[in-house]
Amino acid sequence: MTLDFSKIKPKKRGDLPVNPVELFQNLKVSDPGINDLWLAQGDALREWHENRAKPDVGIVLNTGAGKTLVGLLMAQSLVNEQREKVLYACSSIQLVEQTTEKARGYGLDVTTYFRHEFSNDLFTRGEAPCITTYQALFNGKSKFLNEHLAAVIFDDAHAAEHLLRDHFSLRIARKEFSDVYAAVHALFKRYHDKTGKAGSYAELEDPRCHHLFLIPPFELHSQLGEMTRILHEARLQQEKSTMFAWEHVRDHVDTCCIMISGDDITITPPFVPVRSLPYFNTGVRRVYLSATLSAPDAFARTFGCIPEEVIAPTTTAGECERLIVIPSRANLERDDIEMAKELIDRRKALVLVPTYSRATRWEDVVQPPPRKDVSRYVREFRDAPAADSVKLLLAARYDGVDLPGDTCRVMVIDDLPMGVGPLERYLWERLRLSAILRTAIASRVVQSFGRISRGMSDHGVVILTGERLVEWVLIPKNRGVLPVFLQKQISLGDAVSEQADSIQDLLSAAEQCLTRDDGWIAAYNDYLADAELENADVDTEHLTRLAKSEAKYGHLMWHREYKKAAKVLRATLDDAFALSDSTGAWHCLWLGAAYQMMGDGGSAQEMFLDAHATQRNIPAYPRENAQVSQAAVPAQIIAIDEQLNILADGSIVLPKGLDTDLAYLGGSGSPAQTEKSLRALGQYLGLNATRPDNEHGTGPDALWVADGQPVLCLEVKTGKDASSRYQKKEVGQLSDHVQWVKDHIGDTTIIPVFVGPVMPATDTSNPPS
Repeated sequence: MTLDFSKIKPKKRGDLPVNPVELFQNLKVSDPGINDLWLAQGDALREWHENRAKPDVGIVLNTGAGKTLVGLLMAQSLVNEQREKVLYACSSIQLVEQTTEKARGYGLDVTTYFRHEFSNDLFTRGEAPCITTYQALFNGKSKFLNEHLAAVIFDDAHAAEHLLRDHFSLRIARKEFSDVYAAVHALFKRYHDKTGKAGSYAELEDPRCHHLFLIPPFELHSQLGEMTRILHEARLQQEKSTMFAWEHVRDHVDTCCIMISGDDITITPPFVPVRSLPYFNTGVRRVYLSATLSAPDAFARTFGCIPEEVIAPTTTAGECERLIVIPSRANLERDDIEMAKELIDRRKALVLVPTYSRATRWEDVVQPPPRKDVSRYVREFRDAPAADSVKLLLAARYDGVDLPGDTCRVMVIDDLPMGVGPLERYLWERLRLSAILRTAIASRVVQSFGRISRGMSDHGVVILTGERLVEWVLIPKNRGVLPVFLQKQISLGDAVSEQADSIQDLLSAAEQCLTRDDGWIAAYNDYLADAELENADVDTEHLTRLAKSEAKYGHLMWHREYKKAAKVLRATLDDAFALSDSTGAWHCLWLGAAYQMMGDGGSAQEMFLDAHATQRNIPAYPRENAQVSQAAVPAQIIAIDEQLNILADGSIVLPKGLDTDLAYLGGSGSPAQTEKSLRALGQYLGLNATRPDNEHGTGPDALWVADGQPVLCLEVKTGKDASSRYQKKEVGQLSDHVQWVKDHIGDTTIIPVFVGPVMPATDTSNPPS
């Protein structure tokens, strides 16, 4: 049989529509829920089309506002314009499948890539976008690293933060690599012995130990040869659990943090060098889709830049009706999780927790699904009737799960949605970097609420449990960075919960919301109309400047441009200290690392000493010339010696910045300047000195702590007129801050102090003796 060449004709591709609105109008939509573009969708597409040539564009659309359709139309529009490869990244395989299903309903052809397979060749031929996962995009062996890409659409861009960190983090599990763990643990034992941490470091011999130890850059530098040998002999490139991250960090171990816990060792950069990935090269266009793109510092910390254009159409989609129940605020002396279990007992409910260890608090009600089966469990939960009262518990999953309407109307958010990685845990739990993590946590809180919300017509009950979460949402400075609508709902929920005198009161309130009781609806509408907002009191420009500095430092260190990296972090060091002393100390540590790598040992040592002196939970720089065993000397004396450098002949080398640091102790400056000098004085006295109100938005102006000694809770009142008195409100505030210290430090002697003019209190103020 001969081939009939007369049937071979060139394909007529015609003029493919590039305008995304025109593209939509040409689609053969089969999804019955899509009749036309919503107003906000059309506004977003038109504005993006006008700015499509810009390399970085952010699109902000509330959860439930049709973000997926917008993103898919943009992706196909870019394909039609450039006839090249365009990626659409999702945070999980489940979302790839969900987005692909939606694309088919919209009449759009797509390629998918997950589990190492393409579904078709449309992406390769430049005819359709490829929907894939962040994991496939960011892993060290990604096939896309060597692809020539025209554009990348980052869906749920807020989810990229921890996924990026995960893929640049080499985790060496103790169970899998017991010999490697033992060798690395032994390598840093001498350092911990020398710095007085022998006892706590020895506790890591128990795999159940959850303590985190940061190996400081100066100690890693001194042990780098042996560390490199241990890692290379471990053949990490051959094991599935380590090969992908090893590809990223194998030549950069010396620029990374090393974190050691009882069950693993993690090697990760202090600031992710995201701009080293080819997806962020010049010539690649990037579109970031998110419901929470409003915090530029969190965005810059994730992607290393700020979008040139942020498109945020006005929409009320996603502003669903909610009753927020806070059991611990009720007039009941009961555990809030136990109360929450009663509240959801006869309801179909979703429970979100930050970690698998936290999930054990719920094991008598529900257990988390196996990690490989999460998607199946979510589908089964979604399809289960409400009458079944089935429960689903998810650990560290604050996005990518959509349960709108009757699929789920009751949810528990238990404990603060912190980072799941060891470095962010260290920054939160040990360094208490509340200010720098505020917007990242706010984003996760917002995403948590969005799991059971889709549009104005939706309604539901959200129960908040866990001391850290409740405290966080009730601090005005934190609540102020949340969306206006959510702020008002939290305020209402707090008021409702405070009125409850029994569990039955809380059950009744939830029932009234779920059954759309007229009294509830009227009270809800009235409250939201009249509620006042919190002032965010956040210097966004300041935070963003720091985030950009961190991202640039991370990129420069990764490429071994140490001098430039040091210059970048040095330029914003004052900004870091202005934000919080702990932030400044963290930046000092890594500025010291850059100086050390460029061979400036003197400057490096100065930074390392300043870092530990300012924030005592940052590992200490060992003093080789110590004349006595530190074990025989009180920690306070050691801390003084580290800073004042008391030499063998008794002479003292004073720190360069001492005069500047203590300049406002006489009350000549503003209260904020006095607070800063007070903290510095405590530091030079060898105390653990912090400024809780500056860092957390609550607590005393300054706090001085020494092991086994009374704690000084200091309130600055230097602005008072010498003829006035200390008022009842001021004394009450001091008592409140004493309680904060008790809650956060424990049972110890606390001395409350006013730092200001010597004067009496008013007769009505009742100060403590």
